[in-house]
Amino acid sequence: MSVYLAHDGSLNGEWVGRYALRFAAGTPARRLVQLHVEDANISGPPLHERLARIKNLGERLGVSVETRILPMHHGVFGGLDVHLKEDPESLVICGARATDGRRGLLRGTISERLLGNGGYDVMSVRLLQPGLLGHPKRIMLSLSKDGRASTAIRFVAPLVAGIEQLDIVYINTVSRMRYAHISEDDAARLRHQARGIAERAEGQIIAATGIDGVNVDFHGRLSDDWPKQTAVEAGRYRSDLTLAEFPPTQRQSLGFAHPIEQLMRLAPSDVAVFRAAAEKPGGS
Repeated sequence: MSVYLAHDGSLNGEWVGRYALRFAAGTPARRLVQLHVEDANISGPPLHERLARIKNLGERLGVSVETRILPMHHGVFGGLDVHLKEDPESLVICGARATDGRRGLLRGTISERLLGNGGYDVMSVRLLQPGLLGHPKRIMLSLSKDGRASTAIRFVAPLVAGIEQLDIVYINTVSRMRYAHISEDDAARLRHQARGIAERAEGQIIAATGIDGVNVDFHGRLSDDWPKQTAVEAGRYRSDLTLAEFPPTQRQSLGFAHPIEQLMRLAPSDVAVFRAAAEKPGGS
C-alpha cells in the first residue's frame, strides 16, 4: 500500500498531514508521499514551509516523506487523479472544509470528487481537535449498512497501534414511521441482530489486525437517524476519532441532507470517512 497526502497548502491541510503520517507509520513501508497541485491559492515560502514541516515531522516519527508538486490537469482534481491512477495500490488521505458555512463540509470539494471516483482508496478527515496531533487514543468505527468489516479493516489496521480503545458500532436503521410504532419485541430483535453484526465485525478486525493491548468493544443500536445516532455514540464512548464508510453515490454533489455531511456536522470529535477502490472487472 502506498500512502499519499493530498495537501492543499493550507493550515488545515497541515493538520490532516499529521493523520497521514500516523497512517503511514502503521504500514510496513513507513512512507508517505505528499502531493500538491500547483494553483493560485497558495505558493512560495508559505507553501514550502508547510510541506517542509510534514517532512520534518515524518523524520521524527520514522516515516520517509517525499514531496511531489504536480501540474493541473483540467483542474486540481485532474492533476491528483492522473497521478494516483498510476499506482494501483494507492491510498490517498485528504481533508474536508474546516467550517460548514453555507457550502457543506465535503460538498463541492476536491475531497468529495476523490471519494466519489472509486479508482483508489480514499480517506477524508474533518478535524475538530487539532490538538490531538493526529494521534487519537479512542477510535469508534461505525459499520456500514451491510455490516461488513472487510473494507474497514484496511483503514483501521494502520491506526490501531498506540490507541487505548476501539469501539465497533452497528446501527440498525429503520424508517421514522416504523421506529415511531415499533413493538418492544421487534425492537429487541433488531437490537440483538445489530449486536450480532458488531460482534462478528469485532472478531474479523481482531483476527486481521492482531490488535494487542487495546480494549475492543462492540455495540448494537436501533435508530431512525444514522448520522445523529453515530454522533451520539461517539460522544457516549468519548471517541477522539469516528470512522465511517462513504457509500457509493451516483450524485454529482452531496446534498446537505446526505448522511455523511450530517455526520461531519454533528460529530463531537474528528471524523474520517473512507471509501475503498471499486473492484476492477475480473477482480475477486
